Amino acid sequence: MNRMRVESQLKFRSRTARIGVSPNGGWRRVGHLTAGRAVAGPSLFRLLALITYSAALVAGEPTDEPILQIEAGMHRAQMRGMCANARGDLLLTVSYDKTARLWALPAGNLVRVLRPPIDEGREGLLEACALTSDGSLAAIGGFTGSWDAAGSVYVFETSTGRMVRRLTPLSDSISALGFSRDNRYLAIGLSQGGLRIWETSSWTEMGRDADYGDRFLGMDWLGSEALVTTTMDGKMRLHHLRGGELKLRAVERAQAKGAPGRIRFSPDGSRIAVGYWDVPAVSVHDGQTLKFLYSADMADVREGGFNAVAWTSDGSGLVGGGTWFDGSILIRRWSEAGRKKQASFPVGLNTIMDLHCLADGSILFGTQEPAWGFIGPDGKRTLLGARPAADYRAVGNPNALRVSDDASSVAFGFEMNIRSPATFSITERSLRLLKSGESPAKLHEARSEDLPIEFPADAASPPKLRGKALPLEPLERTKSVANAADASFFLLGTDSQLRCINKDGRERWNLHQTEATWAVNLAADDQIAVAGNGDGTIRWYRADNGKELLAFFPHADRKRWVLWTPEGYYDCSPGGEDLIGWHVNRGKDRAADFFPAAKFRDRFYRPDVLARVLEIRDVAAAVEAADKARGRRPAAAADAEVILAKAAPPVVELAVGGARGEATVPPDAESFKMRYRVRRGGTEPVTRVRLLVDGRPISVEASIPSSDTAEAEAAVPLPAGRNCVITVLAEHRLAVSEPAILRIVRTGGTPPSPASETQPAALKPKLYLLAAGITDYLHNDQLEDLHFAAKDAEDFAQAFQRQEGGLYQKVETKVLSDKEATAANILDGLDWIKQQTTAKDVAVIFFSGHGENDEELRYYFCPHDYDKARRLRSGISFEAIQKTVSSLPGKVLLFIDSCHAGNALGKLVAAKSADAPVDVTRLVNELSGAENGAIVFASSTGRQLSLELSQEKNGAFTKAIVEGLDGQADLRGTGRITVTSLEYFVAERVKELTEGQQTPTVAKPQTVPDFPIAVKRP
Repeated sequence: MNRMRVESQLKFRSRTARIGVSPNGGWRRVGHLTAGRAVAGPSLFRLLALITYSAALVAGEPTDEPILQIEAGMHRAQMRGMCANARGDLLLTVSYDKTARLWALPAGNLVRVLRPPIDEGREGLLEACALTSDGSLAAIGGFTGSWDAAGSVYVFETSTGRMVRRLTPLSDSISALGFSRDNRYLAIGLSQGGLRIWETSSWTEMGRDADYGDRFLGMDWLGSEALVTTTMDGKMRLHHLRGGELKLRAVERAQAKGAPGRIRFSPDGSRIAVGYWDVPAVSVHDGQTLKFLYSADMADVREGGFNAVAWTSDGSGLVGGGTWFDGSILIRRWSEAGRKKQASFPVGLNTIMDLHCLADGSILFGTQEPAWGFIGPDGKRTLLGARPAADYRAVGNPNALRVSDDASSVAFGFEMNIRSPATFSITERSLRLLKSGESPAKLHEARSEDLPIEFPADAASPPKLRGKALPLEPLERTKSVANAADASFFLLGTDSQLRCINKDGRERWNLHQTEATWAVNLAADDQIAVAGNGDGTIRWYRADNGKELLAFFPHADRKRWVLWTPEGYYDCSPGGEDLIGWHVNRGKDRAADFFPAAKFRDRFYRPDVLARVLEIRDVAAAVEAADKARGRRPAAAADAEVILAKAAPPVVELAVGGARGEATVPPDAESFKMRYRVRRGGTEPVTRVRLLVDGRPISVEASIPSSDTAEAEAAVPLPAGRNCVITVLAEHRLAVSEPAILRIVRTGGTPPSPASETQPAALKPKLYLLAAGITDYLHNDQLEDLHFAAKDAEDFAQAFQRQEGGLYQKVETKVLSDKEATAANILDGLDWIKQQTTAKDVAVIFFSGHGENDEELRYYFCPHDYDKARRLRSGISFEAIQKTVSSLPGKVLLFIDSCHAGNALGKLVAAKSADAPVDVTRLVNELSGAENGAIVFASSTGRQLSLELSQEKNGAFTKAIVEGLDGQADLRGTGRITVTSLEYFVAERVKELTEGQQTPTVAKPQTVPDFPIAVKRP
């Protein structure tokens, strides 16, 4: 294997740069540190203009070692560019997180992630993107292609995500891209090196203009014969293509002082609008000569910039967007082609990077936040893509990141300036939202006393240590600082580095960061450093050498989280294990693959390891200690490269659905011909292909394509009269692929609801329910009795029984309580529900009682006659549950309440370590995967216990479910309770009933759409 690891190296003037590419313009001052929103001001672009590829680089290949990445469904770093296709139904965005993302408009669904080859450092940071007018091809570029000591532009097929072309060599990084309106040409603007034009039918370069003295900031095409550009030196250039020859027709300086931004032709080509990064101005110029015509009205805007511009679809209106306006981010729309002010719309996010006007009058905007959305014709803002992580920006506030003495617990804010505060405990495996005004106990703020640092009033000047400037890089700004307890060293977080500096000014270590380090702190003994970063992570490091120990990513939904080591061992919440995975390069000329951590759960899901890392401060030793505690022989550390090379799952590509992943069929269509391709992810051969409709298996046999490029097809039966989702899964003996999803849309009006009270009884589904609840255990020396688990099962079944005649023509239940709930009877019950449920029915399984994990962390539900010495015969294994759930043809809901404390609320005592609740996270995550397709409701998370309510004589979890099904979960007043509405109701109700001591969770497969499960009964 290639272990050359030629890393991305960028030259800063004559020396190798160690500074990060970070936003630095438009800052405000708070205390002695630099604060404010991340604004892509002119200082950023001056820095970027100095960064070029080093001529000393040796040609090589991208690393073939897996790279652990966050995948949160949205960009997690600065969003640098966006573009839409001509119809306005596709949006492409690029980011410094090294991904490009394709979105379906207007709904804003993420259709596909385009993954170029990347490496450590700056290689793969994306700056620019372009879509063909029909949306079939996407071009992306930035700091890309350094393996050949030259820049590269990658061209992707949007319908599959395949890379179809790599355009190289280019003399520098790429800062602007644009397809001509007829798709004949692709224009490439370089940071240093001018303009290149490539002809797309043959993918050959057909023209260039190297006489550019500065970085590209904007470009736009008029048809296929005129191209206008802006550069940081303040110039606009107008090029014409005639007879295959590129000619420079006009050059003019932009009207306003400062760096021009985006530039756009009006629809008829008669005018050109130009925005500006560092001054509040938008100027309009002649489309043939570039001569200044007039400026848009900006009399009331005194600071900031309006770098983004766009024309309305008919050319009668002009739109501009920028950075600061009285502390807000602003979009302004002018009428009369920009001559008359019409309306302003505060966006309230971050620097607006680009704008597009759609035919319906909506304004599509993208911000550096990262975020994107619409301003509708009515002026209402709709945010469709938003920051997926916590925001640690609270510069100058030592409470921005509080830690426990051993650093195993942290407190932070999900929103800037510590709003929406929360705590996370590694040992308790718990993310907890704090109430308004609640202060986390036993967590200390960053120490700022006795700091020998001076912060000059001039933000551009580096801080000083006893009068001597610290050796920061040019334009590197300080964001956070924390002093050691004995003042022997301090941590300095900047917009591009995390530095550890001794009191004499010598640097112990520094770590490059792709985003700013907004908060830092230290454990009480100064052995562990903790940092809150702009990529949404909190990371733990050894303070003596800077070695990373752990990383934590809390999703902005306030529910999902994942914690991991650099080696890939992880712990997570239910639904959280897909938040990280491995990026695997496939060479320079192919798109990379991404495999979620869930695909390697058996090797890397190790909460027992992560609980020991901070105490031992060595991951390998933590693995050895965890294996010893489990009674296992110490095993070699898991090697992600070796494991993925063999066990990476297959990859499925659809040959239908186009860029939007959507196909339309007539209203009366009974089937759809699905076409697909399958290729290996590792060395294991593909053994099976499965087809699902709305997340459930169908009886159609799917063939395995004969090669990676060959297509296979299958006729998939469609549910009558409604839209649906078809999923293709491929598997080998070790793993199952990520789902390839196609949305089927019926033409001819809105399809009927999948379930309705008004349907004839014969057309309604049946509901089959198995409920097992055990209060009385046979072997009390092993498992103590509970109070209300048996009653929970009975009450749960009755709640669904009351739904007979509503959504369901019939509700059939099998309730097993106490002595009836033996292992044999529960297994018979699983067979019964499997035999009875058809494709149009709903299956519900409820387990309440004790649960247990074996030495391999595999789950067992404990029946009445459970005996640890006979676990395989007396327990209900995960495999038995999984086999039933995955084979059921209808919709499946599993409710599991097996972390009981054995005490009613008000009498709860702390559980001993030996009696710690069972880990149901693995169970929830496995069963809710696309291959199993169950919607799983679990009673609690982390190490929480499931509490019983003595007054109500129910478990809190069951009490909330019954109330929700009886109508209280009808949150929108529609008369229906859906999976999602029940989820929201149960979450809040259980918190209320248990005074915040218990947090239920729900995990749903992405392949199963939300659907009603109950109606509000009179």
